[in-house]
Amino acid sequence: MKETVCHHLYSDCSITFALYKDVTNAKELRQSVMNGEFEATLLKTSMVADPFQVLVAANRAVHLHKIEKMTTKNVHSEILFCLSSTKNISDSFRKFGLGDGDTTVFVVVLNDKDDATMNLIQSKIQGTQIPLTDVKQFTDEKLVKKLYKVTDTELSSCSLTDALVSKIASKEFVTI
Repeated sequence: MKETVCHHLYSDCSITFALYKDVTNAKELRQSVMNGEFEATLLKTSMVADPFQVLVAANRAVHLHKIEKMTTKNVHSEILFCLSSTKNISDSFRKFGLGDGDTTVFVVVLNDKDDATMNLIQSKIQGTQIPLTDVKQFTDEKLVKKLYKVTDTELSSCSLTDALVSKIASKEFVTI
C-alpha cells in the first residue's frame, strides 16, 4: 500500500508515500519528527486532493535541495512549503502539516534505503495503513479550492489536481 517512485531528474533519489487512517497518536508522531527521531513529512490529508499533488511538491523540494535553493531547513519541511500556495513558512506548516488532533496522515519519506524509516514510522503509528488513492475521501475540497484560489472557471477546463499542480509548479513566479 505504500508506494515508492524514483525522482525523474535525480535517479539517486526515491520518494516513498503511505496513507494511514484511524490514527490516535498524531501529536506523538509530529513530536517525533520535530525531535529528529525520524525524517519524514507528515501531511494533513484534508489538504491533499491527490497523491500526484504531493509528488509534484516532493519533486520540487528535492530539486531545490540539490541546487541548494531551499527556503526551509531540511528537504522534508521543504515539501510542506512547496505544497503551500503562500510563501509564509509557518503558515505552510500550520495548514499542510499534521495537526495534533488529526486522525489521518499522509506520510512522505525520501531516500528510504531498505524501508528503514518507513518501518520505524509504521511501528510508531497507531492507525491503519490504506491505499494512497483513498486520500480523496479525506480531502476538504472546499478548503483546498479556497486556499489555492481555484475558481470554477479553472475547473471548467481542468481537474482540481491539474489546477493545484499548476499552482505548486508556478509558486516561485506567481503568488496566489
